[in-house]
Amino acid sequence: MLTTLNRIFVVQFYNQNAGTFLVVVLIAFGFLSGNEHKALITAALGSPFFLTLIFLLWSFYLLKTIAFIRDRLTAPENLFLQTYWLIPTPTRVGMWLAVQIAVLLPVIAYAGWMLQVAAFYQRWDSFGAIMLFIFVLVGVGAGAADYRLRHPSPSSIRLPQLAITLPYELFFPVYWLRHEPLSFLLTKAFSGLLLAGVCRLYPTDDYDQRLLLIGLLLAVIAHSQIGGQVSAFERRYLLVLPNLPLSWLQRFRRYALTYGLIWLPELLIVIRNCPADIRLDYVIWLWLAGWGWLLFLHSLAYKHEALPERWLSGVFAGFIGGLLFIMFGLPVGAWLTVGWAGAIGFWYRTFAQQVTDS
Repeated sequence: MLTTLNRIFVVQFYNQNAGTFLVVVLIAFGFLSGNEHKALITAALGSPFFLTLIFLLWSFYLLKTIAFIRDRLTAPENLFLQTYWLIPTPTRVGMWLAVQIAVLLPVIAYAGWMLQVAAFYQRWDSFGAIMLFIFVLVGVGAGAADYRLRHPSPSSIRLPQLAITLPYELFFPVYWLRHEPLSFLLTKAFSGLLLAGVCRLYPTDDYDQRLLLIGLLLAVIAHSQIGGQVSAFERRYLLVLPNLPLSWLQRFRRYALTYGLIWLPELLIVIRNCPADIRLDYVIWLWLAGWGWLLFLHSLAYKHEALPERWLSGVFAGFIGGLLFIMFGLPVGAWLTVGWAGAIGFWYRTFAQQVTDS
């Protein structure tokens, strides 16, 4: 029975939120080192206000897990779980406790780190508060799940929901994060780890800035499929978009902001891991060049039904050509200019062709 609950709740919870966890990890551990995190934990242990803020964040995470379990219990394919209320109460509660511990594992792991630091500095008041709050989180989560199981009516209990109106620029990033988390996870993990690895490799030998350009080229190629995904997303959910009274520049500006948000984690990574011999302004130019080339790839792929084999062949040929240009010393300013000029030029031609066809 516990295996069934794990597959329905735990596995699906982490699959659905894989992208969110990746973003949190990239921001929290890509921008802050372990020593900086330890300093924050030490400050929280000595500040009741700061510790309360951390407890508040954990409470929001608990609400997310409760809402997810509630939705899974009401899903048509999981209605057979209503028979679980016939299981003896101690056994049933024990299973819910195990499920809740599993979905709260990121919070429990971070709390364990905080407990270790609290024990080292002998902050037993904070140690006890963290332990008590974790027990409360697990107990409340398990109790809410069991209550929902015994009261399956939708009107039995409702969690507060926050309605947020998303701007257009966030439509695809949110969709990609929530509905295609595996694609998001693989793309951003490969790109982020690659850039971080190149930055860490730079000081180990007699390298020049061409190594960073090669890392940038590979990171952009990791995002080469996004243009097709954006087109497919709009054909499925935004059929009215081509008919809106927007100029080509207004449309391009919205796509630029969308790709800027998608490319933002790479900026945090390269700034965090910037080699000591590289100026910060060069890193910014490097990131801007990658942003332009993402838009260039988008302009090439948008509204074009290219076969995957031909697209991959083109990407591979572009990588070989780009590698040759990097080896011959093409500067980052030239890469930035070509990327943005090509993106604007191809996008304008695509838009003008659509107007002519209509």
